[in-house]
Amino acid sequence: MFLVVGFAVGQKTVRVGAFSFYPGIFMDDDGEVKGFYVDALNEISAKENIQFEYVFGTWNEGLERIRNGEVDLLTSVAFTKERAEYLDYSKEPMLTVWSEVYVSADSDIKGVLDLKGKMVAVMKSDHNGAHLKELTEKLSISCEFIEAVDSPFVFEMVTTGKADAGVVNNTFGAPNHRDFGLISTGIVFNPFDIFFAVKKGEDEQLLKVLDQYLRSWTHQPNSIYNTSRLRWSHGDVGTVEVFPKWLMQLIILSSIVVLILAVFVALLRYRVKKATQKVLKSESLFNSFMDHTPAYVYIKDKEQEIIYMNEMVDKISGLKPSTIGTSAKPVFEPKVAELINRYEKVLLNGDMSRVDLRYPCTIKNKRVWLHDFKFILNIPNEEPSIGGISFDISREKETEIELFDAKEKAEESDRLKSAFLANMSHEIRTPMNGILGFSELLKNPDITGEEQLEYIQVIERSGVRMLNIINDIVDISKIESGLMVLTIASVNINANIDDIYAFFKPEADAKKLVLKSCRSLKDNEAKIKIDGHKLDVILTNLIKNALKYTDEGQIEFGYELKGANLEFFVKDTGIGVKENRLNAIFERFIQAEIVDVSARQGAGLGLAICKAYVEMLEGEIWVESELGKGSNFYFTIPYSRA
Repeated sequence: MFLVVGFAVGQKTVRVGAFSFYPGIFMDDDGEVKGFYVDALNEISAKENIQFEYVFGTWNEGLERIRNGEVDLLTSVAFTKERAEYLDYSKEPMLTVWSEVYVSADSDIKGVLDLKGKMVAVMKSDHNGAHLKELTEKLSISCEFIEAVDSPFVFEMVTTGKADAGVVNNTFGAPNHRDFGLISTGIVFNPFDIFFAVKKGEDEQLLKVLDQYLRSWTHQPNSIYNTSRLRWSHGDVGTVEVFPKWLMQLIILSSIVVLILAVFVALLRYRVKKATQKVLKSESLFNSFMDHTPAYVYIKDKEQEIIYMNEMVDKISGLKPSTIGTSAKPVFEPKVAELINRYEKVLLNGDMSRVDLRYPCTIKNKRVWLHDFKFILNIPNEEPSIGGISFDISREKETEIELFDAKEKAEESDRLKSAFLANMSHEIRTPMNGILGFSELLKNPDITGEEQLEYIQVIERSGVRMLNIINDIVDISKIESGLMVLTIASVNINANIDDIYAFFKPEADAKKLVLKSCRSLKDNEAKIKIDGHKLDVILTNLIKNALKYTDEGQIEFGYELKGANLEFFVKDTGIGVKENRLNAIFERFIQAEIVDVSARQGAGLGLAICKAYVEMLEGEIWVESELGKGSNFYFTIPYSRA
């Protein structure tokens, strides 16, 4: 008997995360949790003054519950780096298990390559399914995975035809597959240990108790753990079917046929029979190898008709084995078909012994790239024929295209930034020259007071212009580097509209423009939670642009409540924007590369800053414009009342 001092004071209650995993742990029809894990824990409960309570759910729910502290212990936990961040494991494994793929009795899946194009059921957050996904990716086997809540549901999906195959570990699969009418494919992989586990740092003492019992049970064939496991699994505790039953039945049937034939076949034909069997076996091995080769293999005669093809060719051409020897040919696009036909004739004429082609084609309505090797086959006593092997290189082609696009984007970005810096240099030098030049003129003692005032005003305007440019550069730099943050506060947008109107009214009057503002909410409804500074920057930049590019007419700005959003607008009757530039004007560095006779002074960063701020406020911005008739800028923000 094992005695742990930490449990001696009073009875300890341990909540166990239970899930449907017969025969280890499951809920019986009477609503009671049973299984050989439960029998083993009951023995510990009787000896160590521990009360185990079971919280039943799915495996994924069990992982969530132990993370949230709703349960204290999980069984059958495979070790992963991700789980080790929030779980402590027992040192002694509960079992060593492996992953196994099961299918219906009439399935054509015999090996791992047969999973290509199939639907495979796996348990959500399960170690077995994760390793099968890794295995198929390494072998470039394309199949679709669907998740089930537990192992019984994996088998149910295969039984009902919702999946072509299902993967579970052998502890569940061995005693249960017959009840679901399933068989093992013999696809066995990923042996691994499963352990008890508790929440990280929560119950090291409980793990020590469990380790002591597991260590003892492992070396006792008649321990409660081992006998209960055999009893619940009816003696079938999981075996690897190295020699499948269907193969044994086939061998027995073939042996009977051979024995019957042997009675009627004369001794003189014994050698003929042996030779025939050898040829058939060689052909069978050849066909089996070719049909499982992940490539399109074919042979054509001198008339360019297919005389042999593996199963993969059917997928690319739509031809069936029954079409061999007929005039049917694979159907490609006309240009591709002409290319293939021309090079095959070159091979048959003896001008070349091998060609290496890469071309796009359509396979089952999907555009793919093929790498096609064609070569001359010189068969004894036969005229030369064409052998071919094709591989799907779509993934490599996509990678090549992505690398090319990335290179183009990098070069474009470098070019735009260079143009942007050149433009910034010009924009900063212009006001700087004004400041320095007119400062020099102020030194002249003979200038009049009126001239002095005029020079000072030029210096002030140049300083304001340079300050605006520097502010824009700082803001766009913060946005690009992710340092710009939101400062949410209660803001009365009606007051903001009034302040902006009052600020720009003198400038509009100076240009003899009509400036209008629109407010659609009452003052008590206009208080919202937002970063008021960024809202002011957006509206200010848009109105500045409108004033800059409008020489006559009016400018109207304001907002309307539309559903859950506030839609702001700035409308002008200015020069407008060309249709092909409507998207470009919001991009960073773009204005520097656009030659526009209507462009006026400025760094071209205002709209890029507006777009970034609107997106930070979880809104969107757009423009509607017609050249020579004006522009309407719109942006939205969520309406969140303070």
